[in-house]
Amino acid sequence: MSKPNPFGCGPLAIAFAIASGPYALGEELALEEVTVSAQKREQNMLEVPVTVDTFSSEDIDNTIALTLSDMADYIPGFEAGSGITQSTLSIRGVSSPSISAGGDPSVAVFYDDAYVPSPATSMAFADMQRVEVLKGPQGTLFGRNAAAGMVNMVPNPPQDDFDAFLSAHFGNYGLQQLEGMINTTVTDKLFVRGNLMRYQRDGFVSNVYPGGIDSGAENILTGRLAARWEMSNSTTAQLAYDWDEVDNAPRQAIGVSPYGYGTDPFAGKVENDVMDGGETRSMFAVNAKLEHNFNEDWSLKWVSSYRQWETYNREEEDGTADPSRYLDTNNIFDSDITYHELQVNFTGERLVAVMGANYSREDIFQSTIVTATASSVTRLVTTDVVNDPTLRGQIASGAALSVGGYPGDGGIGDIAAAQALAALDSIDHLWEPGDWATFTTLVTGSALPQTSETYDMIAYNLLGTGMLFGPDYTGRDWVERVDNTGNFTNHGVYFDLDYAVTDTINLLAGLRYSTDEKSFTWLTPGTSFGDSRPGVEEVIFSTADNYNVGEGLREASNEWHATTGRLVGQFHFNERAMAFLSYSSGYKSGGFDSLNLITADTPIEPEEVDNIELGVKGDLLDSLRVQLSYFDMAIDNRQRSVESKPPGSANALPRVINGDQQFNGFEITVDWLPIDTLRLGLVTTIRDQVSQWNPFYDAEGKLQQDRDKSTANTAYTLSMDWAPTVPMGSIQFHMDYIYAENSDELAPGYLASFNTIEGVGEDDQRLNGRLSWQSDSGSYMLALWVRNLFDNERAAIPSGRTLDVFGTPYTSVFEPRTYGAEMRYNF
Repeated sequence: MSKPNPFGCGPLAIAFAIASGPYALGEELALEEVTVSAQKREQNMLEVPVTVDTFSSEDIDNTIALTLSDMADYIPGFEAGSGITQSTLSIRGVSSPSISAGGDPSVAVFYDDAYVPSPATSMAFADMQRVEVLKGPQGTLFGRNAAAGMVNMVPNPPQDDFDAFLSAHFGNYGLQQLEGMINTTVTDKLFVRGNLMRYQRDGFVSNVYPGGIDSGAENILTGRLAARWEMSNSTTAQLAYDWDEVDNAPRQAIGVSPYGYGTDPFAGKVENDVMDGGETRSMFAVNAKLEHNFNEDWSLKWVSSYRQWETYNREEEDGTADPSRYLDTNNIFDSDITYHELQVNFTGERLVAVMGANYSREDIFQSTIVTATASSVTRLVTTDVVNDPTLRGQIASGAALSVGGYPGDGGIGDIAAAQALAALDSIDHLWEPGDWATFTTLVTGSALPQTSETYDMIAYNLLGTGMLFGPDYTGRDWVERVDNTGNFTNHGVYFDLDYAVTDTINLLAGLRYSTDEKSFTWLTPGTSFGDSRPGVEEVIFSTADNYNVGEGLREASNEWHATTGRLVGQFHFNERAMAFLSYSSGYKSGGFDSLNLITADTPIEPEEVDNIELGVKGDLLDSLRVQLSYFDMAIDNRQRSVESKPPGSANALPRVINGDQQFNGFEITVDWLPIDTLRLGLVTTIRDQVSQWNPFYDAEGKLQQDRDKSTANTAYTLSMDWAPTVPMGSIQFHMDYIYAENSDELAPGYLASFNTIEGVGEDDQRLNGRLSWQSDSGSYMLALWVRNLFDNERAAIPSGRTLDVFGTPYTSVFEPRTYGAEMRYNF
């Protein structure tokens, strides 16, 4: 549902007006050299034959970015979810399942040269030097799970001089961000750097339920301490420790059903009754690096890292405060990973070579817990009970016989049967005394006392089920869970060669051989009602879904191997511009679906990616920098998570499906300095995709077999930086406008009914700005900022987890207009 751009090219027009107007301009801007480590060595970004975009510390300040999700709008083809414990990253339209602990992401993330699993990728940008985003398969140098691309987060290392700052942000919705950093020398060979950041914000959607937490509330404490030791002229060692504590509100669940607070997701209020809801993460890591130069040609780098975290993510699944429709889920995750890599570099007159080996081991425990009330679980199974053909036939026959007729005789028997079935259809769910009285009269022929013994008698003796409860069970919670453990080992060896054929032509080639070994378990211990109703069956994780409820541990293991590589031709127009043509392949291992035991016997297939890319980048003029790339990427066995309700399942659950996809498109990054004090920027992507998913059941239980879709998606960001002369100090004005065409309807599992919900399918259109002033000495800095100035309203794809059984879809809304001020003192 694309809409016309209401702002036209406003920001760009303003920028040109400023450029040509009678303004006194002073502070010079520049197209500075950008250093990246996209090829495992530090290089000028313009010399790297890979499509890579960077997000610098200045970009972080100008956009008030806190995590990767805030950065996404400024990197063409890159997207990031806003969750903390289940954040998903996407490059060129390829994202990853976010719920299954037995799978892997399609976008690899490295922090301080060490691999970071997906639950840890949403760490805050505290004292961050830069973030690099590499597009397309990076299977040669980065290996594990870099099938669609890779994100490299580079924190500031300790330096050999003194540096320190204190900063504070304040804004609407109670925003408070306090940060401090100090870098100092202990001796002339030992340097230490430490930083600490505290971020707090109130929610922007008020929860009117008594004791409820407002949606969007955040509380983050993060820090890092690093020491760097120059052991000799040729050897350097670094040891770093980082930690992270997150205590956020649970994920938004704004009900858009008749049973919620309202059907307008932008009313600013919600009524969520989730018990002990929240999204938390406790994490720490130790990282050690050793670098040694043997001589001018040969060098070595060793990285070892250990990272451990625990997460808790209990969230609303019905978007209401109706106890008869209550459902929540909790994802408890405990993991530790060790990562080691040995890298050897050779730099000759014409040949540059990088070779190495890596090893990682991750041990995980995940518990997926679903909680309902006795009333809501009764509602969950009521539909199956009242629609059971055998029961309906018995009731119809009993009613007909009671008046002396027979169904099908066209007389009074048919009338009595129709009246009985109509009475059965009028039952909302088997909980209230009136509904129980109607039901027991229909089943037994006479009204029975409304006692727990009555429920037991009907359940066991007449219906053959133990799943019916009544008001005697008020206050009891129905709990089911699936516990998973996993041991994942990855190791690989690689080499990459860069050979200068002539002064203007380079050929690059690389290969990696990877092995992934995974062992995984499932345990479904049974419902919490088993103690009071022996023999009662599970509903959420039922035997209909192949769960071995109460039958002990289910185990599986598998091993996957892959050889990936790249071949690149590079041509230098001059020292500041070049073009490249590349073929690269990537791989993501197969795995197991933590909520689908079928994958114990038939594991998820590995993703295999092939990419052809043509790129041009460089400073075409002294004032114009361009990066242009065309890519054609094919993915076999793409892994995607959908809400699915197969036959016999009581409700929808996340499940991983496979499919094939084809992507092609353009990505453009432009920086232009029409005058020394004005910089204009454009990043854009135009992407066409075709998808064919394997058959699956959607959230309404309907079999989806024809999911072949193709569309062109367009997104762009316009930016402007202006630095006029002022009498005292210097100021800089930054403004950016973001547009992204909505492509929700392409997602597997998307239902046509979602189109009727306000804000769903809307394009992203936001205007942001920041005005900063710095003193002549550089010691003081003040800034004012605003994001989403015109308060663009968008809603996410609704969840269908309770859609079919409770009729309770819910959604979330994107951040409204926010604004604030920043103060900083540099020592």
